[in-house]
Amino acid sequence: MDKENLSELELRQSFLEFYHRTRKSATEHPEFKLGQNNYHLLSENGKEASRAFNFMIKVYDLITDLERTHTFIKRFPSKDYYEKNDIDQLDFIKYHYEVFIHKTHTLLEVKKLWLNDFYEIGLKEKDCNWNNLKTFNKIQNSTAKIIIENYYKSFEHIIKFRHLNTHRAFYRDEKNDDLKSDLMIYNGFKKYGIEVGEDYRKIRPKLIVDYQIKEYRKEKLEYIKNGIEIAKIYAEQFITIIQTELFDKLIKNKNCVEQRV
Repeated sequence: MDKENLSELELRQSFLEFYHRTRKSATEHPEFKLGQNNYHLLSENGKEASRAFNFMIKVYDLITDLERTHTFIKRFPSKDYYEKNDIDQLDFIKYHYEVFIHKTHTLLEVKKLWLNDFYEIGLKEKDCNWNNLKTFNKIQNSTAKIIIENYYKSFEHIIKFRHLNTHRAFYRDEKNDDLKSDLMIYNGFKKYGIEVGEDYRKIRPKLIVDYQIKEYRKEKLEYIKNGIEIAKIYAEQFITIIQTELFDKLIKNKNCVEQRV
């Protein structure tokens, strides 16, 4: 296989074909049992392909989760139902933006776990942080190290925000907070059948509040869209590095066996 001439798509296809071949060989084992975990029946290459496949799926699933946050924020469905349960459109945006920042961080953590597995570093999950990983030569010599570090630099502000949100219940969005104050007045009065005063309607007309929320949503959507595109690029680059090195390893092992024979 001439990997240098393979496109990213062809590399993915080659990996999936290899993965399916190893799975198929396990089904031909006399101890294979339908509906059970037959991982132990895989060859060593098959086990490595299986783990790589599982990590790849996790990465792609997380990218899909990021894309879903964009989909959710774009529309505020069942408005009456949500508002009846004290969830307005700003709450809806905030909730899904929090999902976005958490999934962005999880992508980084999954890549670290994948490196720990692929290079057989042997760190326990709780110890699998970048300070520990980067001390190993296998990590230092891998181009995947560049992806990890560049990903962190690109999303450092989001990741730090996520840490504060997780460990301190901190969430700061001044624009959301300002709009929330106005929206609460209109929604709160409506809920209890009270008319908003004429003076307030002149100062902050509902039409203006709605327009500003619409513009705020657009800003958030554009921000998330850009983040998703960057995350996708890093994800594909990372997977390409792992799959290329996996095939290199398989070819090297095959050549070693042939030389012994």
